[in-house]
Amino acid sequence: MLVGRCTWQSGGVAQESPQHWKINTVDGAHVRLRSGRIGLVSIDATAPVSGGELVLGDPEVVFRLRLDIQQMRTGNFLMQAAARSLVSSNGVYTLDYEGRGTAVDAGWRVSGTAVGGTIEVPLDLVISAIGPSSSPLSEIDITGSASVGTVHIPLPGLGKVDDFGFDVEARLGLVLQHP
Repeated sequence: MLVGRCTWQSGGVAQESPQHWKINTVDGAHVRLRSGRIGLVSIDATAPVSGGELVLGDPEVVFRLRLDIQQMRTGNFLMQAAARSLVSSNGVYTLDYEGRGTAVDAGWRVSGTAVGGTIEVPLDLVISAIGPSSSPLSEIDITGSASVGTVHIPLPGLGKVDDFGFDVEARLGLVLQHP
């Protein structure tokens, strides 16, 4: 199990505090959002990460993530137009997630809500340390899924999707923030 607290000196007295790991957004960090099939198509998009952190406390873990949704990209120009329409009609320019949880066998499980504009999405994520053995938390793997419910997709033939869900996956670099 990875260490959840660090010890530092303050006025000659050892203090314990949670570890704060900042998401490294410099190297083009992205989160992949992928839906199941909707009729004949599926949505496969990436959104850049514009901020976030992993706070390892004892026993609670807090994970925050900010996605720049207006910069979301799909591999299909029709889906790109539909995604832009969904973003603007719901006022979603960033999507901010905060989840709380505890350690599990190989990492942490967090539950929270992603909020942006008029959208609130409950989201459960599993976070695993995948960095090298010398610094396992220098990179993390994130997986999860969410169900949004009914969504109106502005494309002919799709229209309303009753049970729209998507999977989340990412590999993100972390940098330890010292107190």
